[in-house]
Amino acid sequence: MGTFGSYTGSMKIAEEKKEAFGRQVAKVLNYGGMMQFEQISMYGHELGLLKPIELDPEGKVHFHYNYFEDDGWETAGFNAEESYFWSEKIGSAEFCDVVTAVHMLYELYDEGPGYAEVNGDVIGSRFYVGWLNSLLGTDFSMKKRFRLWKNFESYALSRVGDYDDPPSGVLMDMIPAGLRYAACGVEFADLMNIMEGTEMLTEDEVVPGTYPADVYGCKKAVEAFLKADPGSENVRRIWELLQKDKAEREQTEEEGLADIAGFSLFLPARVIVYLTTERKKISFWETWKELHGSVYQDEVMKKYATDELEAERRELIEAPVPPVRTSEFLRQDGWFTFHDTPKELKGKPNYYISDDDRLYWWDGSDEVIISEEMDQWLKGLAQRHKDIIDHMDEAGSGQDFMKGFLSLFADIDQFYQRIFPFQNMFYEFLQNSGRREYRAAVDLLKKIADENQEEGKIIEKARYSWDITSRNVTHNIGRMRLKRYLAAMANKKLREKYFGF
Repeated sequence: MGTFGSYTGSMKIAEEKKEAFGRQVAKVLNYGGMMQFEQISMYGHELGLLKPIELDPEGKVHFHYNYFEDDGWETAGFNAEESYFWSEKIGSAEFCDVVTAVHMLYELYDEGPGYAEVNGDVIGSRFYVGWLNSLLGTDFSMKKRFRLWKNFESYALSRVGDYDDPPSGVLMDMIPAGLRYAACGVEFADLMNIMEGTEMLTEDEVVPGTYPADVYGCKKAVEAFLKADPGSENVRRIWELLQKDKAEREQTEEEGLADIAGFSLFLPARVIVYLTTERKKISFWETWKELHGSVYQDEVMKKYATDELEAERRELIEAPVPPVRTSEFLRQDGWFTFHDTPKELKGKPNYYISDDDRLYWWDGSDEVIISEEMDQWLKGLAQRHKDIIDHMDEAGSGQDFMKGFLSLFADIDQFYQRIFPFQNMFYEFLQNSGRREYRAAVDLLKKIADENQEEGKIIEKARYSWDITSRNVTHNIGRMRLKRYLAAMANKKLREKYFGF
């Protein structure tokens, strides 16, 4: 039980692309909020320090926690040297989305068939690629998804013998929403014929000169040949024909079989196979698994679509996916996100991730845009910080500061739950325990913690079932103010901008 993500294709990355790919995976994990921990024990307190994703000297990283989800799942990891990513249970929120984005990145790099999945369901959304384009500055398109035959063939053959034949809904999942018009063509028609049958192909319905008309003509030829011998011998002779090269097929003279051979010169072998298996009421995919490696691939396809239609489809398929901002990508609005919000929070707005929750990643670019409300809040805190300094007594001992610092975090974590300091901030503050601005920042942290207890106490409802508790509880405004303040303290550039140190 649980939610698992995967990539069904090859995770082998070309040697010349490995370095860039590794950097991109690390950035996806970092900006997606994946975190590591350093566990420390000092003065009777145990504390977890948040560390952003960073590859070790061997190019490896392991993690299990997502900052935005405020939750941990089973361990996942990446080996940049081997370009190998793995994960176990990933939940259904931010942790899941970031893992899926990594799997989508593999899909974009892989030239072979493969697709990102969650619990065996193909991920068809362009949303993930849009985020990758925004975060990485890339111009990825969804063109690989339009290798419809190779992609679906890979999916179906991997399930032969273990599952029922895949339904048409799987094909529609593979084709990105909003681009299905561009998928209409020979490969799409063949897949729908395999899954839905060809009963709709009739002489009255097909238009001469079209692909359906040629498939219908081939269907009549197959039916006539099989009708002459209802046994299995004629089926075997069709399979033998499909394993001959074009010159041999052109020389076929046997009555009935010669008609099928004529269609084989311009129709893919799969067409003759699905028309035959449909007639004999046997599984196409089981048959294709045995035959596909030996049938001809030298047909010369007719041109069915106009130049204008082909150009229109190509433009849609190859267009870069529009960028999706990180805050939008991480936004959670699933079925259980706000399920069972307690009455104490009724009437208050639902919590959604915004750039105000991403202060740790602010660098002055438009990756994180500070809202007017956040700007005013930080300016107000900066003034309070200055006032504390102005009225501060002489500095005490470093040891007293350290004990108080640890005790404060232990108290905050006990009350608000899962409030962890960033590793870089924690050690910087300890190393500067004699400086007023750092001491004032800790005093302000205590004041913020005290002031938000009324709004923060709702967290008690999440003590035993955090991952299924309403997001309005786990991300109540009291907790979020503390997280935002700690993020501002950990971001030296942002801290300098507002607090001057």
